[in-house]
Amino acid sequence: MYNEVIEDRMTIFLEEDLIAPNVKEFNQFVSENLMDLDELDEVVLNLGSVENIDSIGVTFVIGLYKSVQKDGLGFAIADASDNVRQLFKLMKLEDLLE
Repeated sequence: MYNEVIEDRMTIFLEEDLIAPNVKEFNQFVSENLMDLDELDEVVLNLGSVENIDSIGVTFVIGLYKSVQKDGLGFAIADASDNVRQLFKLMKLEDLLE
């Protein structure tokens, strides 16, 4: 997992599946890297390397979305596979997809 900031947009790249055993590490990364958001307008979660997401992973995405939204920033999910897109549509979260 790593992040990249270009102008006013931070993109977080996940390099592992978004499943329960990985979520603790992801939460720690997010809490360390999203502390000072004053210069950002948007946070993007890039799921290009993610093949599997479980319910804990979906909860992580929703929590990240709520946290970013609370700070008044935009949030989007990028590069999701067709399977991941279908999951988000089933969960009525397709508005988060970029």
